[in-house]
Amino acid sequence: MTTAPSSFSAQTLPLPTSERIQREGIRPPKFASKFAVLDFEASPAPIISMFEPPAARELEHFRLALRDDSLKTRIISWAELGALPMRDLEADLVCQIFNWHERITWTGFRVADVLAAFEVDAHPEGYLKFSSADGQYFETLSLDDARDPRVMLATGMNGERLGHEYGGPVRLVVPFLQGYKSVKWLDRIETFRHDPAGIKRLLG
Repeated sequence: MTTAPSSFSAQTLPLPTSERIQREGIRPPKFASKFAVLDFEASPAPIISMFEPPAARELEHFRLALRDDSLKTRIISWAELGALPMRDLEADLVCQIFNWHERITWTGFRVADVLAAFEVDAHPEGYLKFSSADGQYFETLSLDDARDPRVMLATGMNGERLGHEYGGPVRLVVPFLQGYKSVKWLDRIETFRHDPAGIKRLLG
């Protein structure tokens, strides 16, 4: 069995269950010590955060800032978001950086439905920037990728409300790309004509 050295666990967040999982094959890279949170024995999936997690928020208090090419920012409430069709998606969450994957059933809203419902004005060859409430982490998707029906704003995980430690109350899920694209603690979406480059590329 391979477990992460204790030096990699800079912080432990409360888990939704007391179960621990011994995962094989985890291979932390040289820069693993720079992560604020690494817990590879958490259930139902590892807990990983590059930066310190933000304060926890209840789903009912969730607000999403949405700025499109008009340069006007709209604040979307949970009541507005929750009125959209809710979907389930079973897919692997894959992290090639640490060499693991887990099969997860996500519940939430298709990003394509969010863009349509709130009439987001974006260039057809543009990009979306998804920012975390931690104030530092963000990643981008092309508009085409964002409209893929598998791309979701998830509010649930394996039949339960999405826990704070996994990016709740709302996180991005992009199952066909590496896990770092699935931004946790989502609080802002912005449109851009050109790719602003995500945090992984900016940090090299």
